[in-house]
Amino acid sequence: MSTIPETRNARPTVLLVEDDEMLRRLLSRILGDENFRVLEAENGDIALKLLSGLNRPPEVVLTDVAMPVMDGFQFARIFRSLYPAVPILFMTGALLQVQGTPLRDMGARVLVKPFHADVLLEAVISVLDDERGRLGAVS
Repeated sequence: MSTIPETRNARPTVLLVEDDEMLRRLLSRILGDENFRVLEAENGDIALKLLSGLNRPPEVVLTDVAMPVMDGFQFARIFRSLYPAVPILFMTGALLQVQGTPLRDMGARVLVKPFHADVLLEAVISVLDDERGRLGAVS
């Protein structure tokens, strides 16, 4: 397995947006155990409010698709307008939920539930590695 890429703060921040409290806690623990800093929100609206209090954006977003109040797609559109370079990972229980959506335009990847902890970690590390490579190529 890859290791967490180095960042300025040495602990990459993941914004985790998931309405299922038990799943959110589990995912947060998995990421935290691998030295990620995890910010949790139960829907897109709460995530946007959380972001407004931060000095800098998270390095990656992990969001469920189907949530009450503001779903993952609505949240991602707003988030992408604020932070176009931050990678987004969508989670969904059914591929049917993502058909016909502009995922590629958002630069997003999709994890289909249920997934193993290793799949989650590889996906998060991969998007961070990709972003780091992109930034290195620009510099």
